[in-house]
Amino acid sequence: MTKDRYSIFQNRETFQRRNRRHKYLISQILKCKFKKEFRTYRIGVGNQMFLVDLMSEDKSITAKIVNSSRISQDKISPVKFQQILSAILILRSIDSKRKLLIFTNKQMYENFYSSITSMPGLICDTINGIEIAWIPLSDEFDNYEYSEPRTAFRFNVNNFYERRGHQNDRN
Repeated sequence: MTKDRYSIFQNRETFQRRNRRHKYLISQILKCKFKKEFRTYRIGVGNQMFLVDLMSEDKSITAKIVNSSRISQDKISPVKFQQILSAILILRSIDSKRKLLIFTNKQMYENFYSSITSMPGLICDTINGIEIAWIPLSDEFDNYEYSEPRTAFRFNVNNFYERRGHQNDRN
C-alpha cells in the first residue's frame, strides 16, 4: 500500500501556513514598534504548559494572536469567543508589563470588542490589563491571497476603562 501524496486536510494545512505567516509578520511589526526581538515561548502556569504566540526576549511584552476562522461576519461563534477568553486568561497569568491581544481581522476585532464590553462584569473584567489591538493583515485570506500588512497598530479607539466605569455606574 502506498501513501497518498495529497493530504485530505489540505484546508487545515493552508490555515496552519497562514497562521505561521501571520505570527512571523506580527513579530516583525512588534520588533519595529518596540525595538525588541519576539519569539514563541512555552510558559508554565501552575502544572500546565501553554504556548505564548509571541514574547519579547526580556519577557516584558507578551502577545496572543487571534486569527479569524471561516465564520459568519455578523458575530463570533461561541467556540471562538471561548478560545479568545482562554487566551486572555493565559495572558493575565503571565508576569509581563504589557499584554497584547492582537487580532488580524478588523471585523473580528470589532465584534469581539463590542461583545466583551457588553458582557456581565465577571466576563468583561477579564480584559482589564490587556491591550486589544488590530494589526491589519490581508482581510483575511478569504480568497487565499496574500498582501503585505501595514505596520500600524489599531488599538481600541475608546478607552476600555472609561467605558467600564460608565457601565459600573449603571449596575
